Amino acid sequence: MAEECAERGYAETSVAEVARRAGVSTASFYRQFKDRRECMLASFEELCGRLIETIEGRCADEADPDRRARAGIRMAAELLGGDLPTARLLTVEIVAAGQEGVRVQQAAIERLATLLRKARGVDGASPAPPPAGPEWIAVAAMVTLVAGRTIEVDAATAEELEAVLAACNVADT
Repeated sequence: MAEECAERGYAETSVAEVARRAGVSTASFYRQFKDRRECMLASFEELCGRLIETIEGRCADEADPDRRARAGIRMAAELLGGDLPTARLLTVEIVAAGQEGVRVQQAAIERLATLLRKARGVDGASPAPPPAGPEWIAVAAMVTLVAGRTIEVDAATAEELEAVLAACNVADT
């Protein structure tokens, strides 16, 4: 799904092409998913889950809160920069799946903001529902930056993402 969306965009991606690329029949596709939208949402959840799990693993290796936050950002930049189709699906194409796509992306932003708060050693959740707090703002800005780069078929750098942290007063410059 990510590769097809990167090439064609979600609106132009067909079940037949996704199935062909996956090496399965359309009948097999429909045994797994009700439709293209359901496949997109499942793809988002899988790819986002992998990203978050990898970031959490990397952050666990750092004791210092500032270094832990930067390690997570560097890991995200490395993973997304090395896989532009995934970066595009997570940031651009998911919103084409309608309200549910926007909802799952917003939930992912909150999960990442919570992870960033924990990495920084900030106790508890946001003081108010999102958008609240510098971590949520920083993650939302990073998602926008990554989206813009993937449209240009480029990757956001760790330095750019770290600059967002600094601009949002989430890390020292």
